[in-house]
Amino acid sequence: MLSKKCQYAIHALIYLAENQHKETVLIQEISEEKNIPKKFLEAILLELKKAGVLSSKKGKGGGYYLLMPPEKIKVLDVVRLFDGA
Repeated sequence: MLSKKCQYAIHALIYLAENQHKETVLIQEISEEKNIPKKFLEAILLELKKAGVLSSKKGKGGGYYLLMPPEKIKVLDVVRLFDGA
């Protein structure tokens, strides 16, 4: 069974992949669309950024974006990152 943190990370990555046509996506947008608590999501996205999956842009037009094409991101790698499986 996957932890909530891992499940939320996967949902957030799917949302970012679906919206990759946008330059960046705000945490608030992901939080509202995927019903993920904002503070919890911030920690998740920070871990994904440290792992080199995401990057972020600050200031006007800021937010998060994928660093690689969605098809290159493996769910198993995300599970290992959050659940150590």
